[in-house]
Amino acid sequence: MQIGEKLEVFRDFTLDVARENSSKITAQYEDACRQELEEYRKSRQAELEHRIQLEERSLRRQMNSRISAELLRQKHMLDECKRQWKEKLLQEVQTLLKEYQKTEDYKDYLTAKIQMAGEVAGTEPVIIYLDPSDEDKKAELEEKTGAGLTVSEIKFGGGIRAVIRSRNILIDESFLTRLEQEETIL
Repeated sequence: MQIGEKLEVFRDFTLDVARENSSKITAQYEDACRQELEEYRKSRQAELEHRIQLEERSLRRQMNSRISAELLRQKHMLDECKRQWKEKLLQEVQTLLKEYQKTEDYKDYLTAKIQMAGEVAGTEPVIIYLDPSDEDKKAELEEKTGAGLTVSEIKFGGGIRAVIRSRNILIDESFLTRLEQEETIL
């Protein structure tokens, strides 16, 4: 073989080796680029997921805060409605009690409570108090029950109060006490 042919073979061989090396290097570079791209995509995906989680938490906090504020507002409204209802109910009850105190049934009620206080006292001395608004009924009630009655200086809304000092007993059948008891229940 001549030199020209040898050079041609050598050149072809060298070019083949160079192409083969170039293909290997290019393939390695492409693999490295693909791997780097995949890692970049994964890191971006993780970063986006993290941002989404943070945003979701923030939105949940805001939503919970709004819900709490709305629940509190509704509770205040409900409490205010209950308070107004309670006031209205108590006013109506007081109006009905005032009307009741003008009836004969109220006198019968006072008579029964005075007799009950006398039975509880037995032979012990008892002081039975009437509300100042019932002063006009005192003589009639004393006549019916045979008990000595005292008009209280303190208003208690009707009914009676009785004291048996020897046994430290207070019998409180006043409407004011009953209303207060009902008010605590409401």
